[in-house]
Amino acid sequence: MYGDGAADLRIAAREENVRWSSDDAIAVGQKTALPRPLVDALIREYGREEALAFGAAINAPGPVTCRANGALARGGADEVAAMLAREGIRTEKTKYGLAAPLAFVLPDGPPKNGGIFGCDVWRRGYFEVMDEGSQCIANAVGAREGERILDACAGNGGKTLAMAANMNGHGEICAFDIDKRRLSHLKANAARARVDALVTTTESLDELASESFDAILVDAPCSSVGALRRTPSLRHSYDDPRELAKVQAEILDGVARLLKPGGRLVYATCSVLSIENQDVAEAFERKHDDFAPWPFEDSVLTSPAVELRSHERLFLPHVHGTDGFFIARFVRRTAD
Repeated sequence: MYGDGAADLRIAAREENVRWSSDDAIAVGQKTALPRPLVDALIREYGREEALAFGAAINAPGPVTCRANGALARGGADEVAAMLAREGIRTEKTKYGLAAPLAFVLPDGPPKNGGIFGCDVWRRGYFEVMDEGSQCIANAVGAREGERILDACAGNGGKTLAMAANMNGHGEICAFDIDKRRLSHLKANAARARVDALVTTTESLDELASESFDAILVDAPCSSVGALRRTPSLRHSYDDPRELAKVQAEILDGVARLLKPGGRLVYATCSVLSIENQDVAEAFERKHDDFAPWPFEDSVLTSPAVELRSHERLFLPHVHGTDGFFIARFVRRTAD
């Protein structure tokens, strides 16, 4: 239809034929379609090549990763995979096998007929759609049977359900989010997952008693630059990380009083920028000497450009195949 002109255009668009800028930041922006402030931050923290790799990863669609509901599927991901196979839905193990043993992938994407919500196994509560890195955050809390846990920035409650599934039907997960609309479906989803007896909500963190929780998760509001492949338009409208860091610090300071001595605090974001991650964690440690690092028992390799302490983890799209997430863990010191 277009003759030789179309062929010429395809040849001209090949990367080896494009004249990229000699300026590293401009060239990375050209190749990744990321805004200059974010490119500058990525190059500063990770270097040019990793900034390019990150950009390439978030410009590709993310996998449809799911979490088997351990409250129902005692056989874990394998049991759910067998159930889905009977519906003609293929599953695969996750690529990197991180600290999320219930994770699996739908390699063909959502089912063609009815999508996820039309899937009988989902309607019966046997699995949720949840990024593998997000599952690692929930697992980092180490929810135990009989505990009282606060999900202080619960959003739509995905991690609330994941933690509740680990509590063997006994205990409480109290969910709070400043945006009440995001919690509007939590009760119905908890009932579908058969963990509704464990899930409560609160209108305000201020009304909660001091030293009343065994563990607290703060999955803080952030720039979400680690999850840009899920919402590509956000790259041009994400909030200022410097201002977000102030909010993140305020949330951590506010919930610290709610944790029992010996209790566990997990801070997480879906950012890959240190100003929202390591810097916030370190500031919290300096301010709260009654909290100590709570190291992870195993290690996960990450970017060679980043130095993490034993109680911190960083997941990256171009390294782990997950969305980008940061986790830091603390324990409140006991009097003795």
